[in-house]
Amino acid sequence: MKKSTLASLICIALSAGALSGCDFYDKPSTADTSTETPSEPSPDVASTIVSTTAELLAAIDTAETGDFIGLSTAGNFSNTGTIVLNKAITLLSADAQGNIISSDADTVTEQAVLSGAVCIDIPTEAVEVLNEGNQVRISNIAFKNITMDSCGSGESTSTSIINIGKVGKDKTAVLLDNLTFDGTSFTEPTGASDAWVYSRGLVDLSDSTFTNKSENAQSILYLNCGSSTSRGGSNDDPRGSTFTGNTFSLASLNSASVVKAATIGVPSNLGQDNKNCATTFTNNTFENFTYLVSDTNDASTALYDVFGDTVLNENTLINDLDDTTPPNTGVTNPKNIAELNAAILAATAGSTITLGAGDEYDFSSGTITIDKAIKLVGEDGAMITGTACIDVLDAAVGTEISNISFTDMTIDVCGDPSGSASNAIINIGKVGKDKLGVTLHKLNFDGSGFVEPTGSSDAWVYSRGLVDISNTTFANKSADAQNILYLNCGSSASRGGSNSDPRGSIFSNNTFALAEFNASGMTKAATIGVPSNLGQENKNCATTFTGNTFTHFSALISTTEDNSTALYDVFGDTTESENILESTPTEQPVLPLNVAEINAAIVAANTGATITLGAGDAYDYSSGVITIDKAIKLVGQDGATISGSTCIDIVDGAAGAEIANIIFANDAIALCGTTADAKEAVINIQKVGEDEMPIMLSGLTFDTTKITSQDQIENKGAWIRSYGFMNLTNSSFSTQDSGLQNDLVKLTCSSSKGRMGTLIDGNAFSIAGADSKETAAIKIGDSSSGAIKDAENENNCNVTVSNNSFSGYTFDIVNSVGSSGARDAAIFARLESESTNLFPGNTFNQ
Repeated sequence: MKKSTLASLICIALSAGALSGCDFYDKPSTADTSTETPSEPSPDVASTIVSTTAELLAAIDTAETGDFIGLSTAGNFSNTGTIVLNKAITLLSADAQGNIISSDADTVTEQAVLSGAVCIDIPTEAVEVLNEGNQVRISNIAFKNITMDSCGSGESTSTSIINIGKVGKDKTAVLLDNLTFDGTSFTEPTGASDAWVYSRGLVDLSDSTFTNKSENAQSILYLNCGSSTSRGGSNDDPRGSTFTGNTFSLASLNSASVVKAATIGVPSNLGQDNKNCATTFTNNTFENFTYLVSDTNDASTALYDVFGDTVLNENTLINDLDDTTPPNTGVTNPKNIAELNAAILAATAGSTITLGAGDEYDFSSGTITIDKAIKLVGEDGAMITGTACIDVLDAAVGTEISNISFTDMTIDVCGDPSGSASNAIINIGKVGKDKLGVTLHKLNFDGSGFVEPTGSSDAWVYSRGLVDISNTTFANKSADAQNILYLNCGSSASRGGSNSDPRGSIFSNNTFALAEFNASGMTKAATIGVPSNLGQENKNCATTFTGNTFTHFSALISTTEDNSTALYDVFGDTTESENILESTPTEQPVLPLNVAEINAAIVAANTGATITLGAGDAYDYSSGVITIDKAIKLVGQDGATISGSTCIDIVDGAAGAEIANIIFANDAIALCGTTADAKEAVINIQKVGEDEMPIMLSGLTFDTTKITSQDQIENKGAWIRSYGFMNLTNSSFSTQDSGLQNDLVKLTCSSSKGRMGTLIDGNAFSIAGADSKETAAIKIGDSSSGAIKDAENENNCNVTVSNNSFSGYTFDIVNSVGSSGARDAAIFARLESESTNLFPGNTFNQ
């Protein structure tokens, strides 16, 4: 065996108490990390000696604060059920006469053993007793042949052996020391939060041994730090749990295992204030893990440090590997499917591969093959098109795919035709072992340009395994095709790998929409089960649909293949709740033919209404001012275009209004509006905005090429001018002329509305030429003599410009463009170091 000590040589030379000097993983903790010890040493003789389960429970019931209950090493403590410790007492091993057995590793000969169906519960209710130094302690006891089940009561339950509730007030920890857990014959579940020790409170664990943990189960320790008690009762002065001198060991080395020595923090709490753990691990040994720590749920990580705030000192990793480097979570920047497949092949399980967005990325042809548990995450605007598809193989247990759009797809065979292939965009094999499948999140499928077959099992997503889909939009499904989802549940993988204890796929908060209402259509949101398998055992799906919206279907669910039913539930075992059926056929909106009709529609509209601009020669939006004075949505059909000198004036009352999916191809920028705040712009946002109600601009296209002379721009007008609160996302501007003095986006911060936190994210800007005109893609604040004013308004604009791409600009981010030479800038603003502006994640190409 090779022993790899992870602390640096410098750290070895430091004193054991110098924690900050040994922190090689994260920033030093300011928490009190000292390990609590009992206020009094253990006596020589127990207060009470017990030999049976009944005696143990009775002794706990009558015990008083400070009592030591000795579990006789000759006793039988099998199948004790739940042992509740709600008072400051100690459980430890003793001989038959009640003499407490030393827990010194050099002198211990045997321990009292708890076995079978047993759990020890330190309930949340005990927090009023267990404080100010009054501690529960469990010491020098062994756990063998355990059958794990639910432990605890009320909200503070878990599937565990030791369940610790929200105790920890006054920095009073539960003490666990010199315990022995031998998982050789444990019967344990495989849920993500199941653990041998589960704690919502403050716990100090020392000199204990956890061995032979199964590679098929989950955590040894699970620390749920949602309560301040896990930080000693204080968020301002946290004192997290400590773990010292312990051994955590898997039964065998498995580099693909999802088992953790500890999950530190709840993954779903990431990003929330006061949910972190602030723990310290010192002098522990981790055996048969590939590497020590990661802040992502990587395979074979000993410590899954969700919030990345754990302090580590002089811990030791033992395995037979030469490389214990954590997996690369920033794998390349693939430009096409060939490069993407190469990145997946080179990646280790748990790696994140990012799908880029923009003209330089082409994911339109070929099969993306996923053969391991990676995360495929799209940048905003990332898109898969054409004949591409994603094939998730059986071994890719735990794969996640998120934030990607699918447009203009041609659906054909995806996968190996001799194996688990289907006509689909995403084809999922028999993935689902240990109730861990494939996660699809925040995807967007727009079927308006799809070319798809019409077979009864053809689908946008076809799965033979376990798949969880959430917050995803499936829109514009053709009434002539078949399924959006097809769930082939012939394999137990679709039930989480277990027929006796199934866990089916889960679908939550998605939208499934036909392009139009068709009461005679055979298209389904989902076929759940294979019709030819009906009547056969272990072929059902056991799925759950919760909080989804189904649009343009006549009925929600049926066990027969009825026309226009959203869910064809073949086996009749689907669970559905809180789903919405928008089944009433809606009349096609009357599209305004010109600007006058747009304004009339706005006057007649209620807040929240959608007004749609038409596309084609019948619609003329080339002259006039569109005035928005309420929170309506102005959206365009694909190709809808505003041209000429037409502009949009957004005035008081319009906070929360949205403008989306419109092309602006103006050949003039004129004064926009009739009020005192009218400005020269194509979109003029006046002093408008309320908390969490910006003007939303998204999916817009600005074609600036029709303006070639300064005479076409009144008073150096901008394409977007804002004195208010706005969000501009996923839009494009091409191609600005550096020989003209006008900005694409001009923000003025003189009004408090303009300082509310405007966001410009995920857009594309480009410029041509190298002339000497002062101009910018984004200008924030007013300027004088070629420089943004160093003034209170300009220094407090509070604008975030993030994840945008800029092409062709002379300057990237500057507060001055000078008075001669090329004077064009991508971002012309007060800098981050001198203002409240932020500019993260942008790319600049000269």
